[in-house]
Amino acid sequence: MKNNSGNNLKYYLELSKPKIMIPVSLTGFTGYFIFDPHLTLNLFFVSIGILFMAISASVLNQIQEVELDRRMNRTQNRPIPSMKISMSPAIWFFLVNLIAGTAFIYTAGNLKAVIIGLITILWYNGIYTYSKRISAFAVVPGAVTGALPPLIGWVAAGGAIWAKPIIFIEFLFFVGQIPHFWLLILKYGEEYKNAGIPNIMDLLNRPQINRLTFTWVVSSVTAALFLCYFEIIQTKLIVGILLIASFYIIWKFSDLVKNHVNSNNYRRYSILLDSYFLLVLILLISDKIISS
Repeated sequence: MKNNSGNNLKYYLELSKPKIMIPVSLTGFTGYFIFDPHLTLNLFFVSIGILFMAISASVLNQIQEVELDRRMNRTQNRPIPSMKISMSPAIWFFLVNLIAGTAFIYTAGNLKAVIIGLITILWYNGIYTYSKRISAFAVVPGAVTGALPPLIGWVAAGGAIWAKPIIFIEFLFFVGQIPHFWLLILKYGEEYKNAGIPNIMDLLNRPQINRLTFTWVVSSVTAALFLCYFEIIQTKLIVGILLIASFYIIWKFSDLVKNHVNSNNYRRYSILLDSYFLLVLILLISDKIISS
């Protein structure tokens, strides 16, 4: 029985996708901290609430796409398609996370932040999840979901929705979602095609997608540098670190344009891009601590 309980916990952890959801929560933490740079219980409760809401959206997505997941080698061993977790417990797990996330954000934040969280789930699970079965370019509107968690944190702390700092942070994470998705397609495009999901490899060849991905990476770096230009990041040392990291990212990703990257290397570039965005979050928080 103990072994079964341990396996169940492992499967629910897999279902939660912590490697993806914890960074999502961190963007919410950053949004809150940029507005209110104090380590309070409310800050941590809102971040936990965003984590629970993100998990609920991910679980619902896996429930919605169980048949598609069974068609792809990359996803067929996920807990639901592999039947490690049946559909009914998965639905309950989605509901528990949704309710917990809503309660945490409402209690430590406000109703407006909860509404933005629910809109994020509606956009991701109600629009993006189905539109990507129709269009290879669904990732562009789908990227909105990556921009909203920082806004949830910001609004929960008392910030205005249309304030300049959070708009530029949202824009950064909106743009940054897109090259990450193209890298995924470059690595797993054939699996998407075999599963019947339209993808850009049906329209463009690999060198063209490489160049498109590089363009979006440069756009993401430019969006990050906007944070300095518009004085959202002000500390000279932090600005210098961001400049160095930005030039390094562009230099590394220039290999895509030169076609020096093969299918086995795309994951390495995906990790590099994720690391860059994590660094930007750390620099944003560090700048706020120094300047406060």
